Amino acid sequence: MQLTLRKLAPALVVVTLALAGCKTAPTKTSDAASSTPQAGQQSTTPATASTVDFYLAHKEPGAGLREISLPDGKLYMQEVPVLTRADLTDAAALVDRQGQNFVGLRFSEAGARKLNDVSSKNVGNMLALVIDRELVAAPLIGEPLNRGVLAFGVSSAQAASEIAAKIRGDAAVPPAGAAPAAKP
Repeated sequence: MQLTLRKLAPALVVVTLALAGCKTAPTKTSDAASSTPQAGQQSTTPATASTVDFYLAHKEPGAGLREISLPDGKLYMQEVPVLTRADLTDAAALVDRQGQNFVGLRFSEAGARKLNDVSSKNVGNMLALVIDRELVAAPLIGEPLNRGVLAFGVSSAQAASEIAAKIRGDAAVPPAGAAPAAKP
């Protein structure tokens, strides 16, 4: 199923308003996000797919939180992810009418329930998206996210495409203007 702005528009309006004050800064996390399946679980993603996890994050330090240094301050993330790639059904690069670029995420039924529960209990905190141990975004939770979708702003269409491809587990997207790799 192809996600389009038209399908996500109602949820994007709500999420965009909720995330209006959000700042994100790509940065490497220290040891924040190695995710391995628990005993009895099987990974459904290819071995080469990126690790995708969502963590609750706070502006203030606290017990059980890991400090992450950012260019404009610090973030304090929980050690255990609250959502993972397994909770997602799709990711897409989106552009709104004002030309702002977003990554739109659609969650599975179980993932949507988790997202609603986590966001309802953590309004005012952040939901940090970590891909391959790199903090990609940490939007502020402004209200319960009860529609099973999440969107966050990014700097460019290229960044949106690359992030969405990593989340979906697609092959790496070459940077704009890059020559294709030579085959041996």
